[in-house]
Amino acid sequence: MTRLVKAVVKGFKGLGNGLSVEFKGNTVIVGRSGSGKTSLMEALALLMQSRGEEWLVLEGNLLIIHEPTDISYGLDPSGVITVGVHYEVDEDGERLGRSIGFELGKGSVIGYYYSYRLSDYWVRQEVRLNDEVVAVIEKVGNEGFMRYPVNARLCITPTHVIHEDAFMTCDGDASKRAYALMFILRNMLKNKFYYLSEGRVCWWKRDYETTVDLPTNSVGSDGQYTVHQLSIISTRPEYEGIYNEVMNLIRELGIGGVKAGFTAPKRISGYVRVGDVWVPMYHAGLKLKSLLPVIVQLILTPPGSVLLIDGIDIGLTSDDLDDVVRIIDNVARRIGYQVIMTSRIAPKYAGVDVVRI
Repeated sequence: MTRLVKAVVKGFKGLGNGLSVEFKGNTVIVGRSGSGKTSLMEALALLMQSRGEEWLVLEGNLLIIHEPTDISYGLDPSGVITVGVHYEVDEDGERLGRSIGFELGKGSVIGYYYSYRLSDYWVRQEVRLNDEVVAVIEKVGNEGFMRYPVNARLCITPTHVIHEDAFMTCDGDASKRAYALMFILRNMLKNKFYYLSEGRVCWWKRDYETTVDLPTNSVGSDGQYTVHQLSIISTRPEYEGIYNEVMNLIRELGIGGVKAGFTAPKRISGYVRVGDVWVPMYHAGLKLKSLLPVIVQLILTPPGSVLLIDGIDIGLTSDDLDDVVRIIDNVARRIGYQVIMTSRIAPKYAGVDVVRI
């Protein structure tokens, strides 16, 4: 499976001084309120929802930012925003490399950095292989240039995000390695990144459109509500196994049960069992509201992916947090994906790495 091994963010929202975090596996990032945990997660979500696009996508499947200046530290449009990721190459990445005649050794890591300034739309991109800088490109005005390993003009203005076309020089083959690495990274990460924000606790409504299906991105992203997903997986035979697993996890957390389905034309409602009584889901406490999207996402996340969960401690006691982190770690290991969480308090469960910021 692919694995996020390092993230570097600077100038994004609350991370004016920058933050660099290394990941060995399933991880809980711990810090007080205002320490930059959410800024880190949102920066990664922004970069990943922009993968393959011509510009940074502010309103996407994972994250919605209505004003461009909102991502700048101190709302300063002259500040430089940098988001960098280092991903370990998996079997898909090795296969993609072979398909274009580019061999990557097992455990190779591709690093990618996107820097952006709103005031003049300056952009700088960098690609690395195992921490060796392979290429640096820059947008100045309406023109693009390769700055390393040679000085050369680029064929297109280099604003494309995680895309090999941004590294194409007009003459010669100076960009050949960078082009290959970006092709591998872009395609390797397809459908392998999922994100649940702290805002998931707001994704509970009684009435809404009933034409949604299981998401191809993260549960609870804009316009998608967990009660929809529960209704689908509880009524369609092909999802019987998923539904049973969700119910088992819910019971393991001490929740009596949940139900979702049509209660009136064009109305899907959810219910939770409290003791011997079923009550509407929108009456449920903060613990269930924050956990149910996580539980559904745990089961739907495919093998080989990276799942980010911001604020895993919402509505939880210290003992609850240990149980939840243990369940998440066990499910992620069994299915085969990496999970990175944030929390204001550290879990006592020793099965995950804890990084304090």
